[in-house]
Amino acid sequence: MAEETKNKTFEKSTHQQKWLVEQLMYNLKNDEVLWQQGWITRGAPESAITGKKYRGSNNFLLTIVAYKRGYRDNRWVTYNQMETHGWKFKTDAEGKSLGKGAGVPVEFYSLHDRKTKKAFEKSTLFGMNEEEQQEYMKENVFPIRRSYYVFNADLIDGIPELEKREIDPNERVARADRFLQMWSENEVPIIHGGSQAYYSLNKDEIHLPPMNDFLTLQDYYSTAFHETGHSTGHQSRLNRKLDNKFGTPEYAEEELRAEIASMFLGQEFGVSADTNAIRNNSAYVKAWIEKLEEDPSVLFKAIADANNIMKYIVAKEQEFNATKDVEHYAIVEDTDYYGNPVYKVYMTADYGQTRPALSFAFSSKEALLQEFGKMQELPFWKDKTFVEVSKDELDKISIEKAEKGETEEIQSEPSDVYVPPSEVVAKTTTKTNPSEMKNRGIETLTRTEDREVVEKASKTKRGEKFSQLYNGISVLGSEEKDEYSLMTRLAMFVNGDKEQLMRIFQSSKQFREGKGLEYYDKIAEKSLEFVAGVKDNAAKGLPIAKTPKTAFGKNGKV
Repeated sequence: MAEETKNKTFEKSTHQQKWLVEQLMYNLKNDEVLWQQGWITRGAPESAITGKKYRGSNNFLLTIVAYKRGYRDNRWVTYNQMETHGWKFKTDAEGKSLGKGAGVPVEFYSLHDRKTKKAFEKSTLFGMNEEEQQEYMKENVFPIRRSYYVFNADLIDGIPELEKREIDPNERVARADRFLQMWSENEVPIIHGGSQAYYSLNKDEIHLPPMNDFLTLQDYYSTAFHETGHSTGHQSRLNRKLDNKFGTPEYAEEELRAEIASMFLGQEFGVSADTNAIRNNSAYVKAWIEKLEEDPSVLFKAIADANNIMKYIVAKEQEFNATKDVEHYAIVEDTDYYGNPVYKVYMTADYGQTRPALSFAFSSKEALLQEFGKMQELPFWKDKTFVEVSKDELDKISIEKAEKGETEEIQSEPSDVYVPPSEVVAKTTTKTNPSEMKNRGIETLTRTEDREVVEKASKTKRGEKFSQLYNGISVLGSEEKDEYSLMTRLAMFVNGDKEQLMRIFQSSKQFREGKGLEYYDKIAEKSLEFVAGVKDNAAKGLPIAKTPKTAFGKNGKV
């Protein structure tokens, strides 16, 4: 009967899900490690066209396949994308295509509306009460799954070479160390000592053997991420059931999700895991095999949970960093007058511009880093944390700084308008309380690209302030200023698409239906104009223009 149930569940699975279960079961039954992360310092699998990372089950499957087939490139592309760019499959010594049978299925989901016969828009629910909204969703909204085959860039001839990302491995380790220290100081104490690694639910503590007791540094980080993953299950965090007895299926399931989360975190932090990182405890492996044979959907649930663990931890890292004095820099390779390669280091400057941090260019990267290290030891810089980013990322950070300066100017502008005491009280009351609005938030966004904008904005240096605004908390002291600030922050990531900007803003708790779409449409236009001007000036190396003081009228209206 159990076998019959398993077969029915398996047959109902999608093609990708069947692939995933079969790959994992083969590895477990043949005593193979689930994945090898020596190559994973390049990061999670990503689209060769958009650069977007694959997440969840797509990430997990592509990672396993890349390991088994020995791919060294983390980029993937569909056949149609290959044709569009004029790329072709490489051939073997006999002239046979390397692409034959090499496609890997990936899946994406989106919500559609039977009534409108278009992609579902949250604005459709405006004006309905909660019961009406639930009824509309049940009767009209349904998910559509799209499946594609993707091919690894190692198989493709003509695709540009993988961009060199020369980030010092020591910096990757430093980032992991900083995170674990901040996690220990702010969330869960990490105690080194003894011979066992475990998370104590009762004491809310992580226990690890001393770092020197691990066979490799990679195994230490893999174990630390694994136990950190467990600690997110505490009721004050993601609230999973953790008091399961050793040897039970539920205990094995938690171990599986923590192990997958450890893999995802290794990708995120760029720290290689040991080739034997999977804890091949026979009790776990036996339980995993039995559980997957009984119900393959357990794997998909574990992957989804692991993805949530990874996102939670990364968001916490952003929150920790927001409280630190961080200086970002980018090392850029250029050429001198004679065409010889030289190296420069750039940092952010006033009004969000980027500028060389040192007056000279250097003929070698080593010489540059040596001189830059001396600068960091000067009294003004010695208490700051330096983080290397790409030049593109540094430019984005400069735009954020410009936007921050603009909102501060608006906040500090004196007003000659009389404000009744009742309004002052109202503003003071809403300053620390989130708007009481239902059916708002990132989970209400039905398009992947919209969710990605919110996630990107929340991961910036000032992501905490963005999250406060998005969740309806007053940061600048008035509704109008909060609305404008949030709209501008979102405008940085929508590439001038006002329709997308409005769609995402309406999912936030700053959006108030009573003000009407025309009101917010004007704010959106001004926000997009400001961001376009900032980007244009930054590209030309010009000072960042402030937003016109007419952005808000005397009565506080746009």
